[in-house]
Amino acid sequence: MGSSRTMRWALLATVATCAAPRAALAQSAPDAAVAASANDEIVVTARKREESLQDVPISVQAFSGAALEQAGIKDFSEIAYRIPGLKLSAERAVDTELFIRGIGSDIQGAGADGAVGIFVDGAYLSRGTGSLLDLYDLERVEVLKGPQALRFGKSVVGGLINYVTKKPGDTFEGRFEATYGNYDKLDVAASVRGPVSDTLGLGLVVSSRKHDGYAINTRGGDEEDQNVQSVRAQLRWQPSATLDINLSADYTRHRDGARWVDVIVPGDSNEVTFNSFFAPPIASLPGFVLPNRNAPFQSADRRKGAHNFTGYQNSDMYGVSGSIDWEASDNLSIASQTAYRDSSLAAREDGSGLFFDFAVDPATDAPDITPAMVAGLGTYLATVPDSYFDSGKAEDVKQFSQELRLRWDDGGPLRLEGGVYYLRENIRRGEDVNFLFPDFQAITEFAFAMAFGGTPASPFPGSNHTVTTSKNDNIGVFGEVSYSLSDQLTFDAGLRYAYDRKSYSNNRSGDSFEGAPVNFTVTDKRSWDAWLPSATLRFEPSRDVTLYARYAKGYKPGGWTGEDANTPAEALVSFEPETADSFELGAKLALADRRVFINAAGYYTLYDNLQTNQFLSPGPGLPPDNFVFNAANGTRAYGLELDVQARLTDSFSVSGNYAYSRCNFTGELIIDDDGTDLDGNSCRRTPKHAFGISANLDQPISDTIVLLAGSDFQYTGANFFDNPNTPILKFDSEILLNARIGVRDADSKWEVTAWVKNLTNELNYTSKLELFGTIYGTYIPPRTYGVTARFRF
Repeated sequence: MGSSRTMRWALLATVATCAAPRAALAQSAPDAAVAASANDEIVVTARKREESLQDVPISVQAFSGAALEQAGIKDFSEIAYRIPGLKLSAERAVDTELFIRGIGSDIQGAGADGAVGIFVDGAYLSRGTGSLLDLYDLERVEVLKGPQALRFGKSVVGGLINYVTKKPGDTFEGRFEATYGNYDKLDVAASVRGPVSDTLGLGLVVSSRKHDGYAINTRGGDEEDQNVQSVRAQLRWQPSATLDINLSADYTRHRDGARWVDVIVPGDSNEVTFNSFFAPPIASLPGFVLPNRNAPFQSADRRKGAHNFTGYQNSDMYGVSGSIDWEASDNLSIASQTAYRDSSLAAREDGSGLFFDFAVDPATDAPDITPAMVAGLGTYLATVPDSYFDSGKAEDVKQFSQELRLRWDDGGPLRLEGGVYYLRENIRRGEDVNFLFPDFQAITEFAFAMAFGGTPASPFPGSNHTVTTSKNDNIGVFGEVSYSLSDQLTFDAGLRYAYDRKSYSNNRSGDSFEGAPVNFTVTDKRSWDAWLPSATLRFEPSRDVTLYARYAKGYKPGGWTGEDANTPAEALVSFEPETADSFELGAKLALADRRVFINAAGYYTLYDNLQTNQFLSPGPGLPPDNFVFNAANGTRAYGLELDVQARLTDSFSVSGNYAYSRCNFTGELIIDDDGTDLDGNSCRRTPKHAFGISANLDQPISDTIVLLAGSDFQYTGANFFDNPNTPILKFDSEILLNARIGVRDADSKWEVTAWVKNLTNELNYTSKLELFGTIYGTYIPPRTYGVTARFRF
């Protein structure tokens, strides 16, 4: 929410760095992996084999391990800030949202899939748990944009993120890192890897990260504090030059604070105007409109105030995997990957962020507002907020996957590749809610009591418990033919068959938000399949130029939501699979003796049955919930992406990226009984313009000391948080500025860096929600700063 003046100042600071390479301001190359020297190449595995980033005919953005370290990037949220066209809202551990090129989804209910996938060394991570992994000492992070169905096992329709870990090599290496910063931030991390014999190598990475809360509950306790530990171990056995066997295991533990929910605008409430049809009028409330309903409960400090309780976000995630890469002959290679993961996540939060200064009734676990009802309407409006929402969610996921791939290449123009894939998921998701929406009963009670006498009755709270489960099987078979038409022109054609089967259950008990009792258990089974073709034409007129045209079909299976269904029939309402036809043109250029890299891509994607998430009220006076609709009449996404990296001198580099993104619904899409039509609306979380610029200086100032410095700036244009494009839920344009300065020794054995993130202390949103006229929001972290020391041996 930075002003234009702040934006100009931030841009000036970054541009000044670019204009003065000998000055002590430069950047740590956060936007993509800037090579360590002028002739270094970035290697990626975007097609499940190692290739130069400049040669891959796919829109890919890659962050090297060195770039992650220099920028102080610890988790995926900091990568998301730096990639135009990628949006992440990791609001709760159980509700991670990822959007690429305007396409994404909330994972609500065990029966739904995400549009964007997260992978570790090519192995799929179910749900959104990958956004919680620690990124210390990775080889790189790759972000692939658009449908990825052919090679990555589990088909994803929006794009994917692939974490590539470092494998033990034939030399010993170790590193240690410690950070101290404001909010009592204390991070420590270490890694060692290397050979223990001629054929065997081991690696170990450990980390611990802690900080106090970015927000304070004045009734006791921090919110948005962090306490996470992780460990990653690897064993690599190479008994011969043709056989490479890798075993790995990892564990991550979070004991974090809940997100801070803030009242942004305590607007007028029109939720009880229905009283005008039958209740006696109240002179002080014309038309039964409640002006500035929650104004008495809005905190003056955006990150400090009274909440009913202090929430939490906990998770325990571990996984094991094994891979075999075998060069069976000069022409044939075989690869196998087996993986198992287990994740348990739990979160509880004060969903409305409005404090009820009343005793909690142990029978209902909700505030007892009887004293305010007895005191009268004025006291009630001044002391009782309009919503109490104690929300708890838990999710347990177990998954097993197996993939087998074969590749044949005899050095001639024809190459063949094929494989099979299997994924089994067991998902259990629970939700417990204690709620009170007092106005709907209280105002009616006051109207009749003030007109006819008597004491108004207290509104009754409610609670409900829901468990959804889904057992999923995904099977994939793929094949690809690659043919070199000439030394410069190559054509690839691939086909994947995807089959999904889901067994779903929903057990719900307690009270509906309407106050009626609910108690049912339902089950359902469905299966879907799809044929997913792809084709790529790549033209390389020289070593420095790659031009390509690509078509790919993407697919996401159907499913169910139903967490807040009131009837068995509602709980069994399913949505259909989503498919996408994506067309992409790209160019990758290396200029000035490969000191300047320019990558550009234009895309046009047509979606059929796009699974759209809507935050809608299920009835008058009820809180909005998350529903899934199929946009059966079409959705269109198109745009342009540009990434530039330039090493201006041996010690100074600059980079920049830009994304022009459009996504809109192209046909009638009625989403409620009021006839709300999304035809022509923009897809949520799709800024039209987004860009970033950065610079990096690594300048010797003596024979033994090197100066390090940097700044990076990101701009995100206005966008909507919801598909109905509600004006009050629109995100204004936002900026983010980071900087660092430090020194290291000439041999890179040690380094000390001072850094600051969100330098201008922007109050940028991660989410917005409207409930009964009041606007609520959550924020990115505030300004943070500290010092990091690194040692390598």
